[in-house]
Formats: sequence, structure tokens, C-alpha cells
Amino acid sequence: MSKTSVLLLLGTALAMGVFLIACGSGSSKPTAETTPGGGPTSTPGAVAQETNPPGDIPDNQVFVSYHSATGGYTLDVPEGWARTESGTDVKLVDKFHAITVEITSQSAAPTTASAEANDLPRLQSQVEAFENVTVTTAELPAGKAVLIRYRANSSADTVTGKKTRLEVDRYEVYQNGKMAALSLSAPAGSDNVDVWNQISRSFKWD
Repeated sequence: MSKTSVLLLLGTALAMGVFLIACGSGSSKPTAETTPGGGPTSTPGAVAQETNPPGDIPDNQVFVSYHSATGGYTLDVPEGWARTESGTDVKLVDKFHAITVEITSQSAAPTTASAEANDLPRLQSQVEAFENVTVTTAELPAGKAVLIRYRANSSADTVTGKKTRLEVDRYEVYQNGKMAALSLSAPAGSDNVDVWNQISRSFKWD
């Protein structure tokens, strides 16, 4: 065999080796790793948040003063919302928006620790697809309050059977052995910050 033929054979073998190595490395491409806690968590049973939630409370909404003689409190509420009273408690509803006040007897003011130990487990057992967001404090004219923010599924619409994902602000305000739980709920993604601030700051004990 001539020297030229030997060089050609060596060159061909070397090229084939490079080709095989390249193919082998391509077939063993590593898969992407998932970093624990790096992605959003999901809540079992939670309905998806809508891209366009069912509407904010309009800027020209008229408010009226609501007084509960049995509960001993007053607050501003939107005019025209359906109202249900039960003793010291009240619930006002408009579509998927709701305002509730629940009065309970309590020997001491709530704290973030008591809310985490007692209220969160109770809410989780009572509320569909409960998802805690934050537990913090808020300064209101009625006094220092514990603020629990959470997400939940709404009740099914009586006509369509549809549920929507809600965001809820629950203020716990205490005075003289009574605690008021003021809950403000709206479809997730709604812009009701100013309205919720107005209502929560309007709450007053008699």
C-alpha cells in the first residue's frame, strides 16, 4: 500500500471518530434541573385566576353608613348591595364581591401569633381551596388590627354554577371583650385597594 493510501485511510478513520463522538454527546444532552421552591406553588382545588376578573367596584360608587345596634359598630358600605343580617353579623354582596362583619367574644386582642395558631387552621377547614398570603398588622382608626390576606374559591354562581378565585382581606379588630372580623373579598386581580381602604378605615366601635 502506498504512503498516500495510508494517509487517506487514517484521515477517514479520524473523521468518523469525530463524527461518532459528536453524535454521542448530542444524545446525552442533560435535562433541565428543577430548583426546589423556585417555581409557583399550586393550591389543590383552586380555580384559575381569570385574566379579566368580573369587574372592579366603580369609582363613582355611592357609600352609605351602616350601623349595627346589636353589634355596636358602624362602617361605610356600598349602596345597593344585597344585605343579610344575623344578630350582630352582617354580609353585603354584589356579584363576586362581598363584605362581612362577624362579632365574637374574646378575652384578649388578637395577635399575628394567635392568628397563625388559631385562625389560619380554622379558615383552612372552612374555606374552599384556602391559600394563606400574609399575616400582618394594620393601624386603623378603630385600633390596631391583625390583617390576614388569603385566597379562596367563591361559592358557585346560582345560575351558571361557575366559581371564581377570590382575594380576601380579613381585619380583626378588638375592643372590650369583643372582636370584629371584617372580611373584604373580590375576584383575584381586581383593583379595589382604595375602596377596601375606605371601608376598613370607616369601621368604628360605638
